Amino acid sequence: MIILKETFFNFRNQIDFYLRCRFKWSRALASDSPIPTEDKRLHQTFKEFLELFEWQIVLNHLKTSCPLVIADIGARNFALAPILDQHFRALGQTPEIHGIEIDAYRRLVNFHTRADYGYHYARSIPTGFFHPVDFLAWQRPLHIGFLLNPFVTREALLAWGLPLSALQPERLFRHLFLLLQPQKGVAILSNVDDHEIDISHQIAKTVGFCLGEIKRWEPVKPDNDQPRYGTILYTD
Repeated sequence: MIILKETFFNFRNQIDFYLRCRFKWSRALASDSPIPTEDKRLHQTFKEFLELFEWQIVLNHLKTSCPLVIADIGARNFALAPILDQHFRALGQTPEIHGIEIDAYRRLVNFHTRADYGYHYARSIPTGFFHPVDFLAWQRPLHIGFLLNPFVTREALLAWGLPLSALQPERLFRHLFLLLQPQKGVAILSNVDDHEIDISHQIAKTVGFCLGEIKRWEPVKPDNDQPRYGTILYTD
């Protein structure tokens, strides 16, 4: 029964994902468009998550005077762009922030796409860019890569509407490692439960990452959000 259910959802997701990639209909958002309620809540959650870590240690490890090149990998609608920009500017940095999303043309309840919001949020910060591409095709070196709740299990991938062909966690982690390594860059990983963090940590170590700080974030309002884990991954 489980195999039949998985086969059905995979087949459905293959068709839906193909159609979204083939027919990329979108409408630009007005510059004064209000922030959706869900994104406001996400902003607060992400601020709390960022505060878990000792950022000065991370910046000292990077040892770069160049503007930081930062990527939100699997950015969905890139709602985190303004929070990332505020966070790193408060640390004295001038970040260049990229949002990378493989399923950018998924339609939302208001008939806008993730890409519509992605470009909107990118325009809202001084140096922001949204890219509707598979991260595995991305070749720009990075200083910091945010890998927030990456797909490492079949169940999670299918639940988010992607086909099983997109489940390539080891390739994803290895590709990120190679883009970070020349700059002695770091990855910021988050996971939603013990099972996924164990898988992610094992893959990270397999491709060459060293585990740094590991933190547990507890939501202020547990009814809205679940606890999650955060990990700093170093390339050396």
